[in-house]
Amino acid sequence: MKRSSALVLAIAMAVILSIPFVPSSSEAQMTTDMVSISTDYELLGFSDLHGGGHLTYELTGQAAGDLRRAVLSTYDGLVTGTANGRIDPAELKMNEQTGYIAAVETVLANQGFFSAATNRYEPLHEGQGEDITADAQGFYEVTNIASDDTTPIRIYLYFDATRMNIVDLNFPLLSRALANAIYSPFMNANGVVVNQNINLDAYTFMYKHTDYRICVGSLSGQSLSAEGGSMHVVRTPAGEIASYSVTFDYGDIIMDNADYYPFNFLESPQVLFVLMFICAYLMSTMPTRMYANYKYAYPRRFRHKALKITWLHISSKLAILLLIIFYFFPTMFAFISPSFFMSGLFLWILGIALAVTFSVLAKILYDQKANNIPEEHLRTPTRKIAPRAAPPQPATTTPAGFNLTVNQGGQQQQPRQRQIAKPPAAAPKEEAKPTGPPCKVCEKPITDFVDLLKCKCGSLFHESCAEVAQHCTSCGSALVEIEPEGPVMKDVQCPTCGEMNSIEDDVDPLKAKCAACGVILEKLDDGYNYLVVSNEHNTAFEMFVSMMKSGCTGLSISTTFPDKLKKEHDMAQAEVVWLTDTSVADKKTINPHRLEFEMMRMYASFVKGNPKSVIILDGFEYLVVENGFDKVFKFIKKINDLSSVNSATLFVPIGTDSLEPDQLGTLKKEFDKVMDMTED
Repeated sequence: MKRSSALVLAIAMAVILSIPFVPSSSEAQMTTDMVSISTDYELLGFSDLHGGGHLTYELTGQAAGDLRRAVLSTYDGLVTGTANGRIDPAELKMNEQTGYIAAVETVLANQGFFSAATNRYEPLHEGQGEDITADAQGFYEVTNIASDDTTPIRIYLYFDATRMNIVDLNFPLLSRALANAIYSPFMNANGVVVNQNINLDAYTFMYKHTDYRICVGSLSGQSLSAEGGSMHVVRTPAGEIASYSVTFDYGDIIMDNADYYPFNFLESPQVLFVLMFICAYLMSTMPTRMYANYKYAYPRRFRHKALKITWLHISSKLAILLLIIFYFFPTMFAFISPSFFMSGLFLWILGIALAVTFSVLAKILYDQKANNIPEEHLRTPTRKIAPRAAPPQPATTTPAGFNLTVNQGGQQQQPRQRQIAKPPAAAPKEEAKPTGPPCKVCEKPITDFVDLLKCKCGSLFHESCAEVAQHCTSCGSALVEIEPEGPVMKDVQCPTCGEMNSIEDDVDPLKAKCAACGVILEKLDDGYNYLVVSNEHNTAFEMFVSMMKSGCTGLSISTTFPDKLKKEHDMAQAEVVWLTDTSVADKKTINPHRLEFEMMRMYASFVKGNPKSVIILDGFEYLVVENGFDKVFKFIKKINDLSSVNSATLFVPIGTDSLEPDQLGTLKKEFDKVMDMTED
């Protein structure tokens, strides 16, 4: 459920973030007779922005053919003096004074290319000692200019922005001067195209502009008014990236504008980033802190009952994500309205409101939960020790050293002499005599009840006195039992054949065998995994044989030679596999290095094919030497799981010095039962 919710949330966020990059309908409806104008500025700085820009004209279809024919009719032969029906490179741009491209550059520089566009830069370095870099394609390489309407034209110009002069102003997003520049060589003083080859009303114009403003503390956008085109802004701590696009007919008037500021505290990307970080920190930590206060209101043993308000913590994370998206993509909802722009003031209000809301809400909700903690779950109050009472003062009204006498008339006489009375010496404390019931032999009190012996008649004796007296002084009953000669015996029933066996009381049934069938007297539960820790592996094999005699099918995997193993233990019916890297023709062997493939496959086949099976894996130390502990541990974990699933019984004997203490502790956790034969 949590994964599906996270997936749905991720898909929704991806859709929202991709909205600004979906092309508008005006951009999708492309025509063949198109005049495309693309500009971009790469600007860097603090107070003054420096950098460069590019201007690219691309004409396709009839627009490209008409422009070529207009250039040919105006400039063919103007430089060479002889018209040849072709556009030569010199006729495009010869010496910055003559030629079509030279005329376009001059018009752009004189009109102030940047000053007429978005950011009001001073005219570029045309006329400032540097040339405008230019390139043109689709003119002189065309052979049949009169009839070619398919070869596109591309005019590329590069500018260098030297300084910026800007105050709080509202800028137009579309400059008509850019559209006029490539046709200005064919216009008269009134701005009317006089060349009959050009019909501006027949073309579709598209304008695209991108600002890359890497700046600190300067030039931040606040609001925009874009009805004819669309604008998208990406705000970052280093600056902003703004893109604007619009498609229009030449006769249309596009009045899209945007506000820019050299520096504004409420709109600065850097200030807004710090604000977003602080608000996100508060929204993330305050619910967690309030939950911690609520949790520690419980005693330690009841803290698991302190549950989070899940929706509150999830909502705070979503609010943080929303705030981050609004910061980086202020025009993400431009599809609702082209002028929809989340300004810095909006982020200030939203961020502070969300931080305060989640902080206050978390405190109120968790305080309510803390007040509703049941009384039985509250922390036990610390017991207060009552103050010790002051010792009573002696009721003495006579100053020390004065002896007062009273005469028969009741009048007090003056003291005869002054004496300083010494305080009486404290009387030595008498040690408390031991108390307790008297012993019937020595008549001394019995203070240690561990040393108490009681007769059936009710008489009490010191244990040492009872051993001396032997009999009760009251009823004559014997006080001390006479220990029988020889060891104390107990009867144990064989779990396999049911025969009763008499063994010494201190003998472990695991180490005793039935006199009738020869199996150990300890009852072993089948279907469990046993780790037998012992320096003698015979105990594990006796358990294995006992399980076989109770009806289990046996499999022995051992480093001992099979014939020797069957001779030492009564396991003729067991399947024996020799764990060795030596190949023997008549013996079933398995290579110790092939744990993951051969041995695992053999083990799985055996436990799945025998519903009631018992397996002993003798050779754990050998496998560790050949493969390493980690690899053998993973193998043991897998066969333990296989045994549990198929109700098989597994015995794995290991020596006490086979592993490091931490490795042995890790291994013990993987077994159902651990039988440590080294413990007393």
